[in-house]
Amino acid sequence: MAQDVIYARVPPDLKEATDAYATRQGVTLTAAVTDLLERGLAAASDSRSVDQLDARLRTAEAQLATLTAFAERADHRIGDCPKCGEEITGRDLLAVGSCPHCGKALSELIVPVNPKTTLDQREALMLVGALGAVLAVAYLASKK
Repeated sequence: MAQDVIYARVPPDLKEATDAYATRQGVTLTAAVTDLLERGLAAASDSRSVDQLDARLRTAEAQLATLTAFAERADHRIGDCPKCGEEITGRDLLAVGSCPHCGKALSELIVPVNPKTTLDQREALMLVGALGAVLAVAYLASKK
């Protein structure tokens, strides 16, 4: 196998690190330099895909933060069940759809027949706002 020669001057600390790498790997200095150069070139050519992965990771972290905030908001009490009077949460209203205590459907709380509901309007609006953020994140993620 034909081989070419590369002559290069390197700082003393880089030479020492390369010697130490060769010793740890149990190879010659030439083999160590070749291995490190191959790895470095591969990393340099992959840097674009690493940047893309990094951007996707940041997007996923933002989505996770939004979903976490929504999940926390959904655990808050938003009112009382119109049938049994027990406390209900945003999760009961939007995810489950029924009272966890008596099983009554909670859809009438979203669009009440009776304007005098036991739903905490402030908490419900905050929950709907958080749901809107989750939907926006899902929409933006689908556009990639």
